[in-house]
This record gives sequence, structure tokens and C-alpha cells, in this order.
Amino acid sequence: MSIVQTFAGTICNQCNFKVAEVLDGCPSCGSESIETVELKQTGSIVSFTVVHVGFGHMAKRAPYVLAIVQTEENVKLTTVIDGVLDFNSVKIGDKVRFKTNDEAIGPLFQY
Repeated sequence: MSIVQTFAGTICNQCNFKVAEVLDGCPSCGSESIETVELKQTGSIVSFTVVHVGFGHMAKRAPYVLAIVQTEENVKLTTVIDGVLDFNSVKIGDKVRFKTNDEAIGPLFQY
């Protein structure tokens, strides 16, 4: 039996700002009137780099793709694109999908 992970975020009831983290307050307006919501699990790469020398807990993962992904609902987040075999094939605009939440990294995406 596999466990389906959700991609959770926070939406502000005051200013409607949405972020891909579960927080105690809105990072945009400071309101504490927020809700945890499930975010759409698909998006596209808007920027990226290939990290060849990681540090700390990311050192063993290198090389890896670090990207800014914009979800279908226009939430942008910095994430790792997991399982990339050919780094030269990664392009801005590529469609990606939420894979899992890594305890040390946060949300991971994949092709």
C-alpha cells in the first residue's frame, strides 16, 4: 500500500497570498488569518541551475538540478528536480510534477 503525499501550502484570508509552505502567518501582509491548503501538484520550470558541488546535507546529492518552479496556481518555489539523468535536457518551461516532501529539503519535483 503506497502513501499518497499531499503538496501543502498556506493561503492568507486577508490578502489572498499563497505560498508553498505551511506557516503561522502571512509573509506578504503579516496577517495571522491563514489556512493550510492543498496545492496543485503540477507546474513548470521558470529558472534553474545545475549544482555540481553541494554543501551540507546536499553534498551527497550533487550534481542536481535546483529550480524555481511555478505551479498551475502561480505559486513559485525553489525546489530540487529529482531524477534528472541528462542535465543538458533541462529547459525553462519544462513541465514538472510534485514527487514528495523530503524532511531535509522540502518539496521535491520530478519530470
